[in-house]
Amino acid sequence: MANRRQLKKAVNRIATELMVECVAVQQNHPKVALADVENIAKSILLLQEDYLARLSHVDKHQVKRFFAQWHDDIAVSTNEIIDAIYHL
Repeated sequence: MANRRQLKKAVNRIATELMVECVAVQQNHPKVALADVENIAKSILLLQEDYLARLSHVDKHQVKRFFAQWHDDIAVSTNEIIDAIYHL
């Protein structure tokens, strides 16, 4: 299992890649509404902020359960954003 520093770097990398993909779609498809792109960008920033904050507050009595749930939650959130970008 990765340590917190590595997980925080991974979250930042995921958020950066999602943001780049969002901007690329907006640049390559001028008919896409700017408001939709901005909403997705805001959700990416909220995802990053939420998952970094959650890493800073781990319950020491349920570490395995916390990280298993954290991993599942970030996968679901990331897939939702990818679907939103795809449907632009």
